[in-house]
Amino acid sequence: MTLPRWPIQWRRPTGRTDSDGRDMHLPTGPATDPGALASKRLIRALERKQRLAARLHPPEGRAAPPSGFYERATYSSYRLDGIQTREAEVAQALTRGAAARSCRSRSAQRVRNHVAALRHAETLLRRGQALEPGHVIRWYTSIACGLSCGQIDGQTAARIERVVSTINSPQLRLWPAVQEITGVHVRLLTDPFVPGFNGIMARLLLRYHLGRCGLPPLVFDPDTDGPLLSAESTLLPRLLDLILLAYDRRVTG
Repeated sequence: MTLPRWPIQWRRPTGRTDSDGRDMHLPTGPATDPGALASKRLIRALERKQRLAARLHPPEGRAAPPSGFYERATYSSYRLDGIQTREAEVAQALTRGAAARSCRSRSAQRVRNHVAALRHAETLLRRGQALEPGHVIRWYTSIACGLSCGQIDGQTAARIERVVSTINSPQLRLWPAVQEITGVHVRLLTDPFVPGFNGIMARLLLRYHLGRCGLPPLVFDPDTDGPLLSAESTLLPRLLDLILLAYDRRVTG
């Protein structure tokens, strides 16, 4: 299924202000609230960087991820889920060739399957194709890699369908998009939607959701970001920081 449209680059809306003349699409708060002021400044900085990056590079979701993204994202996601691994082990699992295949463990195959799921998400984004519930279920079964984590029952399948529907109807303005992405991700983490590897699956959906909203791929720091991911109040500013960092890297090349 090909989507009827691709998310456009955000433009500041005209004439969309509240009764006090404030931009309805920026975070609100008392004029002296440092948090609200900082958020507004960050959103405006992100919008400027986004426009500059759009002039220099293809739109996000159609451009290839940065070098090493698949390895770093896999390492980070596994660590955040409590699966102890090392970056060298991830690199070794992705080594090609007959010798590598002959001694590949189930955990190494799971790493390869995770990278394959990430690549599939990127392919869907580049082609402008909708995510389907069947894609999510296949990602889950490939990452489980034969482990008995639990079956996808009717209730779980229905929830996956609802989440996918939300992701496929993205917000097209920066601030509402980041708010929605944050809310969806926190709900998936705090109310597991699959019987196992829930955090890993939630971060796969996060990558697609970011790309559907025209935002760059992000990688959390597994050593420091874990406590920030389960509450909107802490995840949202962290996402904004990572998005700004990603645009800075794209602009500076």
